[in-house]
Amino acid sequence: MKKASKNKNIAIIGIGPRGGYALENFIKSLAEKTNELHLHVYLFEQTGNFGNGKVYETNQIESNWINIPERILLLEKREVIKFSELQIPSFPSYHQWTEKDIEKQSKEQVDNYPPRAKIGTYLQERLHSIITPLQENNIVTLVKDKVEKVSLSEDYKVSIATKTEDYNDLDEILLTIGHQPTELSDQLLEWKEFVSNKNQLALFTSPYPIRNFLNHTNLTGKSIVGIRGFGLAMIDVARAIAQQFGKFTIKDDYTRKCTFTPNENYKGKMIPFSLDGLPAVPKPLNALVDDLFKPTKKKLSDYESLIGNPETQKKASSVDFLLKAFAPIAAKIYLQLDTTFHQGNLSLEETENIIIKWLKDPEYKHPAILSSNQSVKKMMQDFVAMATKQKPISLDFCVGQVWRHCQPSMYEKLSFNDCDEEVFADIIALDESTKRYSYGPPVESIQQMIALLEAQKLDVNFVSDPDIELTNEGWKLSSDSNTETVTAMINSVLDPPKIKAVKSSIIESLLSSDLIQIVHDDLGIMTDENAYVISNDKRHDIPIALLGRLAKGTIIGVDAILECYGSRPKKWAKKASDRHILSVSGSKISS
Repeated sequence: MKKASKNKNIAIIGIGPRGGYALENFIKSLAEKTNELHLHVYLFEQTGNFGNGKVYETNQIESNWINIPERILLLEKREVIKFSELQIPSFPSYHQWTEKDIEKQSKEQVDNYPPRAKIGTYLQERLHSIITPLQENNIVTLVKDKVEKVSLSEDYKVSIATKTEDYNDLDEILLTIGHQPTELSDQLLEWKEFVSNKNQLALFTSPYPIRNFLNHTNLTGKSIVGIRGFGLAMIDVARAIAQQFGKFTIKDDYTRKCTFTPNENYKGKMIPFSLDGLPAVPKPLNALVDDLFKPTKKKLSDYESLIGNPETQKKASSVDFLLKAFAPIAAKIYLQLDTTFHQGNLSLEETENIIIKWLKDPEYKHPAILSSNQSVKKMMQDFVAMATKQKPISLDFCVGQVWRHCQPSMYEKLSFNDCDEEVFADIIALDESTKRYSYGPPVESIQQMIALLEAQKLDVNFVSDPDIELTNEGWKLSSDSNTETVTAMINSVLDPPKIKAVKSSIIESLLSSDLIQIVHDDLGIMTDENAYVISNDKRHDIPIALLGRLAKGTIIGVDAILECYGSRPKKWAKKASDRHILSVSGSKISS
């Protein structure tokens, strides 16, 4: 059992990108207030990947790409942090670390999407550069162990129980634990039971880590593989399997058009499917195309003023206030494009109305919106042509890209808002519904999927909600007059952060002791603006803070790495350092 020293003790649970950046800012904030470090910090990361966590493992396959262009991966430089007897060196920004001068990069240059493993290396090196001097001064302890329980004593000290040890008398903790295991859906539970005694079949309930199925004996060159889901994770899965049994070759350096050549022994194929069967939409090819959809600073400022107004938020009975603020921006950008998919003359007001109708109902039809009644391959080809400016832009493509540019403003102004909880839940659902466009993959990813279709290694005959029958031979998929049986099934649908569905001992312990409150049945945990949890216990400030996706519902926009390096870890760090200085000195400090 670990007991407190005479110093104050804090813990950060989950040391991926968000936890690492929070630590950095906490130490930096302390240095601005004091010359001495009277504390000990326990850093818990069950994967052992301190700084990069599970998502950015450095040993994952190179085909797992990050989903934002390298040119906007603005992970800022850390300046030197000085204490009287301790100095922490500076660390370069991501762009400096890559030795690329993004400022001088041509806007016509095709955007690069680096492997997640490369980002992981940067994050790992960055964290270790701050941890090493702290360890040398006995200020930090790294703990590679799973935290199973968090509890609070009557004198408001926090205790942490891991699989192997207890850590008591902690003054406060920060949770940055990211994706947590959730209850399997009824369908997956049924499938798990179905394969339990069938060695010839294989079910993978998660797409990651990809090596779990790539190295499995049941995945061979003859396997017919079902992929549940048709989004970004499906692309990671399909690309990895394809490169296991063949090769992509780029035929056009600009549009990233490619072919797929299977190995002689690759006789199998992949069959993705989802409820709507609609493909992910690629991001613009480069900065030149992307700038077509970028609102002016003035437009974004006006948008922020409209949606961030507390009175507007209080009065809102629906998402209409957000849509009415957004639609004029997107409509004007669409009407200013050189060429558009719809040849008819639309007024600004008509365009705004179409945008609002489509955002409320993605099945809304209009000649300006790309039809979803055509084949999946044709949709992919059309969207690639738009993303590479080889074809006029449809209104839905335009709206999706403008929404992406407005997301940071929306995330900032609508976190900790004054909206009714049902309205905010609807706002989050609206944002989720746009992610097929706004969180789209690189152009090259969709070109690869088209190449697999043309090589007949990706079968989309069952892509839209097929009937599924469980037979002794495997999963029998049926759609229209087509049938196919798969012997390996990979679930690529990632669970939303719905706290009631989370099956994590640490979250269950916090819920059972009423140390956290749920924002909404379909969402996450209530926190204040400094990330401290809002508890049912009103007698005292609870010394527990939470950053990340499990706070979804209090905040919006939680998963992107740029959010990990955003304002929220800084706000927590400032408040936590204030609390620490106050508790050490026993006197008030200036804000």
